[in-house]
Amino acid sequence: MHLLCVDWDFFFPTPAAGAALGEHSRLYAWPIAEDVHHVEVIWLQRIRRFREAGVQLPRCHGYEGFWNRFTIAPAAPVWYADSNAWAAQVFPSDIGGEGCWASVHLYDAHHDCGYRRNTATFEEWKQRGRISAEDWMLAHHWAGSRLFVHFPPWRESMARPTEEPVIPVNMNIDDGEAPTVTFDAVFVCRSGAWVPSWCDHQFTEFIEACPARPVEHPRNVWRHPRHDVERMERLSRRTGRFRH
Repeated sequence: MHLLCVDWDFFFPTPAAGAALGEHSRLYAWPIAEDVHHVEVIWLQRIRRFREAGVQLPRCHGYEGFWNRFTIAPAAPVWYADSNAWAAQVFPSDIGGEGCWASVHLYDAHHDCGYRRNTATFEEWKQRGRISAEDWMLAHHWAGSRLFVHFPPWRESMARPTEEPVIPVNMNIDDGEAPTVTFDAVFVCRSGAWVPSWCDHQFTEFIEACPARPVEHPRNVWRHPRHDVERMERLSRRTGRFRH
């Protein structure tokens, strides 16, 4: 059995993840944390920075028709949540199977296989006993799955950023070809700390285009769509309030 995981930031080009640097890279120098402040509150401040710089708001690209390339079993569940950390809990036993996934294919701007800046070794991670969006793939490695990470085509090369996962993983830049397997389950995450709230309507379109009926992960906690910061920013300019 095979698991397909898709992180919404796969469709949101950022310089830190390998997109072209450009002259406005500083606008993307975002501190990131999976908490209420960075998932919901901070985007109003960030949208103002784009407006003040006279830069068009970045959007998600390339998600239209994405599902068409894959072979997904007719009865495959499609779970979705805000954080990819919940994908660590998805196993064949959830759909009547046994053991581990034969393969886990992740489409993501990040490899989620542990980062040496905060996890030196796989053994250290096991002893820590905690799973996050940065290391959830380690749970499937531990179970015995083969791991594949497909980085977005907007990434310029594998040289930037330098990838140093804690465990062995097959990594490549997506060329549009699909893995030659049938996926028995799908997990999609919105990555609200990485992708702006003004892209939430696009995420809704992406989820609604899934070939099977998506179901929210039972332990997910979120607001979707998030507050309309485009409207809030327009109102603040009209009234002159909330100026820095």
